[in-house]
Amino acid sequence: MIDMASIVVACGSGVATSENVVGIIKSFLEEHNITGVKVNATDFKQLADILPQYDIYVWIAKPTQEIMDICSKNGIIDVNGVNILTGNNDEDSYKKIIWGLKRLI
Repeated sequence: MIDMASIVVACGSGVATSENVVGIIKSFLEEHNITGVKVNATDFKQLADILPQYDIYVWIAKPTQEIMDICSKNGIIDVNGVNILTGNNDEDSYKKIIWGLKRLI
């Protein structure tokens, strides 16, 4: 069990696509008995302001240099969420999420 890790998923509007990926990630965590992880969606406009509050960033649209700099500065793991959305090579993204969560223990 992890004591409240946090994942943020961002897409252009923060509504349909990111909310869908949030649901997929939550299901994955439940299926693997991983608890203590909050998963939230946001829109890309708010991302730079809130990103430092999170441990893992799942991106739908390719992140900007500003966003990658925030990840680097704050030790935030960035994960390709397109793979999770489409189901293509999603195991790579899930492995990176698990790796990121294990680093927090």
